[in-house]
Amino acid sequence: MRANMPDAQQALADYDEARADYMKFLSMAPPDDKAVNAAMVAMDEAHTRFKQAMGDHDAPTHLRPL
Repeated sequence: MRANMPDAQQALADYDEARADYMKFLSMAPPDDKAVNAAMVAMDEAHTRFKQAMGDHDAPTHLRPL
């Protein structure tokens, strides 16, 4: 099992960007609930792509219920 490093690195970059958005939207007064939820979904998707790129073929297809 070989890791696909460019895909894994892109997934990590996407995760970091989504996490920054999540923190920004969460810190708003009042928090933007739709944007917070969208950022959480983006973090989950990036996490799943990272696991798959690293060779985890049993990675969940989703982490949070919609």
